[in-house]
Amino acid sequence: MKLSPITVRRLRSFRRNRRAWWSFIAFSALTVFSMAADIVCPCDPRAVVDTAELEPYRECRIERSYDSKAIRYSILDDGTVVDYEGPAEYDESGYVIRRTRRPGYARVYMEPKISAAAVESRLEPEEVSFPFRPCPGHPFGIDAGGRDVYARVVHGLRIALLFGVLLTLSGMLIGLVFGAIEGYFGGVVDILCQRFTEIWSAIPFLYVMIFIGSTTGRSFTVLLICYAIFNWITVSCYARAEFLRLRGATFVDAARVEGKGALAIIFGEILPNALTPLVTLFPFLLMGAIGSLAALDFLGFGLPPMTPSCGELLQEAQEHRGAWWLVVFPSLALFAVMMLAVLVGEGLRDAFDPRRESRLVA
Repeated sequence: MKLSPITVRRLRSFRRNRRAWWSFIAFSALTVFSMAADIVCPCDPRAVVDTAELEPYRECRIERSYDSKAIRYSILDDGTVVDYEGPAEYDESGYVIRRTRRPGYARVYMEPKISAAAVESRLEPEEVSFPFRPCPGHPFGIDAGGRDVYARVVHGLRIALLFGVLLTLSGMLIGLVFGAIEGYFGGVVDILCQRFTEIWSAIPFLYVMIFIGSTTGRSFTVLLICYAIFNWITVSCYARAEFLRLRGATFVDAARVEGKGALAIIFGEILPNALTPLVTLFPFLLMGAIGSLAALDFLGFGLPPMTPSCGELLQEAQEHRGAWWLVVFPSLALFAVMMLAVLVGEGLRDAFDPRRESRLVA
């Protein structure tokens, strides 16, 4: 298959965009790394870590106490000292004295010139409990269920990428077919399809997910199908606009004169010229699919329990506020994937946009 000169020029333009090109390379490397999760992860993401393995990494608790020698007392007008607080014996030369006058008495504060030294005492280390901090062998720490966070992040990233790609492709396929029918035929077909799209988009997706998940159970396939039947609407709008714009083009009229049918014109003539907005939209749809899966897992309506997921780790972090590793590492993984997808999408949009520069003319 030989690429057209226009496609070659667009690919070269994308290659010259260094930020988008290096983002594409980094995204591809991250994808390959996550797909090889079974090789790069030292343990099973569902296996519970043996507490005996963590015994050498327990930390002794250190308790610090300070022997404060500050002095406070009041002197009445007749010279009587009352409300004395401080050591029985002291040397005034070692203190900074401050006096505050009040009606009927004076309040005296004496602070030591040299701060009191801390007295440290080592306490016995606590028993191993989960979640456990990062340690050798578990660089990302251990979650509340006793499972390795590194393995769960890498495997969760693989599941998220597979889910995002499958969801985006299925949504683009359904939306492309629906938008092509609307845009090519127009008229009554377009109006009826638009009304159906408006009604379908008004259905609350989250409620549908809760209902289906409670009746059929939570699974990767069920979640993918339920999400795909709602994820095509945006793509159909873009496809419809492109087909409406191109159905009156000269090459489409020439195809009709040649006697080609509707399917041949739609998929053979118009579709290759209408892919530009869909190609540039793909990275953004992928980013949205990954973020949606993480959000559903965070809310408890996503993948089945025990399935590795960054959203589930973030949900555990809500219950264990001191376990910072449950927030940092899953968030960094999601941020890296989404940021790289956005940068690649911006590069594709700039490369495929024929209007490279524009300005307002008075």
